Amino acid sequence: MHKKDPTPAFARSIPKHLLTGLWNFAVDDDDVGLEECWYKTDKLYSTPQAIIVPYSPETAASDVADPRQHNIVWYKKTIKWDTVSPHSRGASPNSRRYFLHFEAVDYECIVWVQGRMVGSHVGGQTPFSFEITEHVRDLHKLSDDRKLVVVVRAKDSAQDMSQPRGKQYWKQDSYGECKPESIFYTPTTGIWQDVWMEARPINHLRSAHFVSDIDAGTVRADVEVDLQDPGCLTRKKSNSEHWVSFTVRLGGKVISSCKTLVSPQTQSCSTVINVRQAGVQPEGSLRARLTTPGVLPPEVNRDRWDNGLALWSPESPTLYDVEIRLLDEKDTSVDLVHSYFGMRKVSIDDQGRFCLNNRVYFQKLILNQGYWLDCGLSAPSYDTFADEIKQIKQMGFNGVRMHQKVESQQFLCEADRLGLLVWGEMANAYEFSSSYIERFTKEWIDVVRRDMSHPCIVAWVPINESWGVPSLNTSAQQRSHLLSLYHLTKALDPTRPVIDNDGWQHVETDFITVHDYRSAPELEAGFSTRAAALSERVTGYPILLSPLSTSEKRHTLPILCTEFGGLALRVDNVATTANGVEWGYANASSQQDFLSQFEALVKALTKTGPDGNRVVQGFCYTQFTDVEQEVNGLLTRDRKFKVAPEKIKAILDAI
Repeated sequence: MHKKDPTPAFARSIPKHLLTGLWNFAVDDDDVGLEECWYKTDKLYSTPQAIIVPYSPETAASDVADPRQHNIVWYKKTIKWDTVSPHSRGASPNSRRYFLHFEAVDYECIVWVQGRMVGSHVGGQTPFSFEITEHVRDLHKLSDDRKLVVVVRAKDSAQDMSQPRGKQYWKQDSYGECKPESIFYTPTTGIWQDVWMEARPINHLRSAHFVSDIDAGTVRADVEVDLQDPGCLTRKKSNSEHWVSFTVRLGGKVISSCKTLVSPQTQSCSTVINVRQAGVQPEGSLRARLTTPGVLPPEVNRDRWDNGLALWSPESPTLYDVEIRLLDEKDTSVDLVHSYFGMRKVSIDDQGRFCLNNRVYFQKLILNQGYWLDCGLSAPSYDTFADEIKQIKQMGFNGVRMHQKVESQQFLCEADRLGLLVWGEMANAYEFSSSYIERFTKEWIDVVRRDMSHPCIVAWVPINESWGVPSLNTSAQQRSHLLSLYHLTKALDPTRPVIDNDGWQHVETDFITVHDYRSAPELEAGFSTRAAALSERVTGYPILLSPLSTSEKRHTLPILCTEFGGLALRVDNVATTANGVEWGYANASSQQDFLSQFEALVKALTKTGPDGNRVVQGFCYTQFTDVEQEVNGLLTRDRKFKVAPEKIKAILDAI
């Protein structure tokens, strides 16, 4: 893995040129920027200022820190060509194609380069790219003062309730300032993830997806390429023959290699690669990682190595490295990308239990809102992703539910590398309409396609608590929408469980998930039997709706409590209890009181019945960190433990 690459799972040998840092910035409350041609390179904004990208203007880290809601904002970046990576700058203008990439801009945007529009995008959670080859080649014709000017107009309608927004609050006071409350937080406007420019070969690899099959010992590779006649500025396809080759390594050792022909019609190819080393035992440092400690002679743990196959799990996150090359008709490599995959399987057995790699596995998840102090939805640095995953595992959790946010690809790569289960969840809207259906569905497809190769992701959650579909009890149309999201997701990715509507009002799902913030005695009674677990928690929101409520499936699907706890504990930086709390689902008066309540809640959920089985097959505790006014995190806003992590781990390890 190329750790510092902004897309570590698809790292090209040509470095990317990051465009984070200072940009010019202006608000456009009167929406005059288009009419006044603010996108022209020589046009000055009426009130220009600086912003630090990728932080949104609402955050302190952006150096703007404006709490007022601005529906339209503009960005401008002037790039001196001499500062661009020499791999891009020194190449012949006709030997490369150039792309401008945005990881996320909330919510709609238009992009200009050199005063000319290069594209637009709708959706605040997903990445997009525009080809800017023509503009770069024009730049090469200049003898001096080679500058590339990028302008972005972002529109984020603060009160559009049909716009997917997640936990971003829409209400404002009389001064136009956002006032977060309860479980909703400061909104995010404009650019909030990395921006970069990239040089690619004329013909290049566009994407790669991997689907593992541990039973067969194989992985299916699906690759898209972009083929174009040299020197051609249009999208004219190349007619020459191309191949894609794969070299798979485990622990640095080549274990498999193959190549497959690219279809010139679809500009794609697929192949199945055998990665099982039947009868082979791991060697060296790899063997040390896969053996069971304290066993003499050292025995390889079958949860980690199964008949020549290294399995991925939170306890043993082994990854296979893969080198992908695009080959021309002369068998010459014209593009090279480094990627990886994990061999793991998620399934449900005939007793309705969640299985990881064909073994029953209890999910101990924690809810993560993905907000950082002073940075909002944007991470302070790449390393903070690894830091938070290590903190989560340090407390004994084996997974995370990313809540109402599509987290950065960098986070998912770190979860792959360090071993953490992830539930992928979409940021929801709050109003149902035809516009909502179209926007939400398109973006959700992009989310699933972006992330489906990550072994860490073990479940998909398009909707939470009926947000965006508030009339499921009475609206057949809204139930049809929910049903369609389930089947759409299964069509895109049949290998993972899909939770149609996390918390209640399930119409078709692979897990029956329940949200329950009651006390430990009530929680124990509420999950003492399967019938009790399926009883209504919130008046008017039954756990099951038609067609699932009358289906035989309801008797065998796994039941998980995917929100509980929410104990509010306010502490200062020296871990002494401060007076009072701000907001939480329940209160704890001290560290010891918190631990007592936390242990009681966990025991209530995981108690076995007379038959020795648990009703609950996993849980998700609310939540990882404090966020703004919500102080029910296990960590503070600045990610300091409120209580000793080993004490939380001891409680979870006892399950």
